[in-house]
Amino acid sequence: MYLWGYAVDSCSSAFDGVCGANLLGFCDLQESTAYPDISIVGAKAAGKGTQIARLRESFNLLYFSPSQMFREGLKQRTELGLLAESHMSRGELVPDDYVNSMLEAWLWQSSPKQGIVFDGFPRTTYQAEFLENSFKDMSRTFDSLIYLDVSYDVVCRRLAGRRACFICKEEFHLESAPFSICPYKKCTGQHLKSLPEDQPNIISSMLINFKKGIEPVLDYYKAKGKLVVIDGTGNSDEVQKAVLEGISHV
Repeated sequence: MYLWGYAVDSCSSAFDGVCGANLLGFCDLQESTAYPDISIVGAKAAGKGTQIARLRESFNLLYFSPSQMFREGLKQRTELGLLAESHMSRGELVPDDYVNSMLEAWLWQSSPKQGIVFDGFPRTTYQAEFLENSFKDMSRTFDSLIYLDVSYDVVCRRLAGRRACFICKEEFHLESAPFSICPYKKCTGQHLKSLPEDQPNIISSMLINFKKGIEPVLDYYKAKGKLVVIDGTGNSDEVQKAVLEGISHV
């Protein structure tokens, strides 16, 4: 059997105990596209990272994250990174032109033989239209936008335990044994720090701006029949099952 062009046996561990009988129906996607191009959006701490990591491992997807690329640019003191930081530190969205410029350069360097998972992108209809036009120029097709819906209280509770590591540059949560999953096996705990944007006033501003921007995007993809809304308050396995079932019906 094949799933999005990949042998099911090669990624079966990602589905064990999660999809069960739904796996057979999900395999119908093999006829639609061999290389899925999808996006997962949601407020900070909605669980995007966990679901994206599982999809990337299962389907060998390329990964595009504006936030990660801006943080890398800030670390290297690039002009774009510094400009983005001035907005991110206040809980504001980075202007569309900055994001689209970075996306365009990245897309033309990506492999046409791999699908892409976008992390938190697009965040505005202008970005969505830019992505669609860019894909047309590259003869690619955007498959679906997955929205992980979580409440303000859930976001605040999850962010309270979020930490970033100075050593491996990854972000972890104190409730999930973070040091044991460091890819470089160097994390011992003393290098973890809270992130400045996780302060309550910044979170509130971030959520207001996020909701204001994302609702038109959800309407945009709903009109195209490409929107998948998932309740992100469950555990990671429950959310993963819902994500895979949702994608299979788009």
